Amino acid sequence: MSITEKETKTKERNDSIWTVYNVRWDFIRDLCGSVPANGNLVGPWLDSRAPDVMPAGGKSIDEITEEVLDTLTNPTTAAIPLRVFQKKNEVLVVREDTIRAHLKDCARVISAQFIGKIKGERSFATRVVNGAYLDEANEYIPILRPDGTPVTAADEVLDKPVHARGPRGEPINALKSFEVVRPAMIKFRLKILGTSVSIKDLSTLMNYGGTHGYGGERSAGGGKYIATIEEAS
Repeated sequence: MSITEKETKTKERNDSIWTVYNVRWDFIRDLCGSVPANGNLVGPWLDSRAPDVMPAGGKSIDEITEEVLDTLTNPTTAAIPLRVFQKKNEVLVVREDTIRAHLKDCARVISAQFIGKIKGERSFATRVVNGAYLDEANEYIPILRPDGTPVTAADEVLDKPVHARGPRGEPINALKSFEVVRPAMIKFRLKILGTSVSIKDLSTLMNYGGTHGYGGERSAGGGKYIATIEEAS
């Protein structure tokens, strides 16, 4: 058997284990940037979001930091409080791993507070975490307008007052700024291992996720979306 035949059979075998869906999120509230514009803050920001145990073969924090810095504009001179979108080929983007992280977080909430554990079956969260992946061919997902036009710049930078208390109870007042895109839409391909997560499960997952919100400023209503899910032909 030739190398080409082997590669073809391997691809067919790998493809056969996945059910692929085309997913579209139409944001009904502002999509807000959440990446620190100042490069000095990217490392600590990523470190605070890193899992306790890194997956085998996963990228290190230093590697991810370098990739993020490559997608920022003027990271050494940006204002410290500003949160922005990443950019690739002059188009604003979101990283595919942030979408998967959003889906995993939502699955855990649904599993614990809505579906519960069914005796003899794997939990909803386990099936999503171990059986749902974004298409590995697209590390960065472009942010689009509803008509499919790529977004090349944020529509606005919003300022938001922040009120907190220090370690001694003293009031701390500050101002943070973040980029906003409106209206916005993203499209991506979701690969499901066999029948581990049905399209009904995905609808439930993204029904909750659309209310919970994706991206920055979720506590203020940012990132809410309506999902459309179709099996890829």
